[in-house]
Order: sequence, then C-alpha cells, then structure tokens
Amino acid sequence: MTLSDLLATAARDALAFADLLECLAPAQRQAPTPCAGWTIDDLATHVAVVCFRDAEAFHRARIQTSTPPGELTLVNPDLPDAIRLGVAHLRAAFDQAPDRWPVIPTPFGEFPVAAALRSLILEFGVHLDDLKIARGDRRPTLSPATVDALFGFGELFLLRQAQPVESRPVTLRLTAPSKSMAITWTGTHWVAGAGADEHRVEGSDDTIARLMLRRVAADDLVAAAIRPL
Repeated sequence: MTLSDLLATAARDALAFADLLECLAPAQRQAPTPCAGWTIDDLATHVAVVCFRDAEAFHRARIQTSTPPGELTLVNPDLPDAIRLGVAHLRAAFDQAPDRWPVIPTPFGEFPVAAALRSLILEFGVHLDDLKIARGDRRPTLSPATVDALFGFGELFLLRQAQPVESRPVTLRLTAPSKSMAITWTGTHWVAGAGADEHRVEGSDDTIARLMLRRVAADDLVAAAIRPL
C-alpha cells in the first residue's frame, strides 16, 4: 500500500467510528466495551485523543523535531467532532508533506512513516470493531487492513504486549493461514523467534488477530503473557 492508501484507510476507520458513535443515544454510550473498565464514551475519548495526538506527531516530523507530543486531555468534548478534527489534522500533515519523511516521533517511539500509519490503522480498526461489539453486533470481523497491519508488526507487537510469566523457557507460537509468529520466554525475558519447546495455537486470521489483541478467550499461557491492546 502507498502512503496515500495507508492514510485513507486510517482516516476511513476513524471517521466510521465517529459516524457510528454519533448514532448512539447518551445512555447507550455508557455501555461497556471489550476494553476492560471502559464505557463507549471512554473508548471514544481514547480514539479522539489518539487521533489528534498522533496527527500532531506527523506535523512534528515535518519540522524535523524528535520530541513526541505529550498527553492530551479532552474536557466534555463533542467526541464525534473531536475525532473528525483529528482526522483533518492528520490529513493536513500529508497535504504539506516533506519530499522525504523523517521518522515520526510517536509517544511509543520513533517509527518510519508507513509503520506509524499502520499503527493508526491498527488502533482505529480494532476500536471500530470494539464499538460495533459494544453496541450489540456479535458477529463483527476485523477488516483485512486491520489484520494486515497487526500481522505486519507480528512478533514486534507480541513483544510490546508481552509481560513476565512464571514459567520455564517456552516458545509461544501463534499460527494463522497468512502468518506464523513466535516469541520465546527465556526464563527471565521475552525474545523474538523460537528457542524452546513450543506452545502452539492455531486458528483463522481473524481468530489469531483477536487472540493477539486479547479480544477472544485465551488459554492460560496466552492470558498470562499477552496484555490486551
């Protein structure tokens, strides 16, 4: 995908989230979501913050600063409008794009521009799915673009979400038709790739993606090792 394709995909999912949110009554927006402890309004606030804050990171890259944007607090905003403003801010960065993008100073580290956009596709695609589930859709499917973004990060995503476990060395391997990923607990820390007896989990692309995000039931090792997004 070109940068224009990646930008369009991220913007599409963020705007779809805003449109769906706007259709909900205030009482509906207090419903729980797949993000533990968050209501729909909590989730929407998070999406609005990420949208505007990460858009700012692209603008900072344009002036070649390595300082990432800080925390952003929204006080009683019109959340659908805040998300749309964030998308406009993101698009504006690309309307004034440099001839060659430097790395993007996101709050989670510096990323090449395509990887930073894929992070937004992942963020907005996953939370659009969370919103659909929270409003009662029990048979949603992560978009192909969201799954591609997640699998594109692959083991790096698993390492980012991994946490220490009480276990002997073990390799956790997740296998879908389009991707197989493995990380290994050495007994003290996690590393990419295989290196110990394998604990294998197989499933469809959607199932393995949801398992990586901790949006479906997980066995004991996955539940202990991988934090939900």
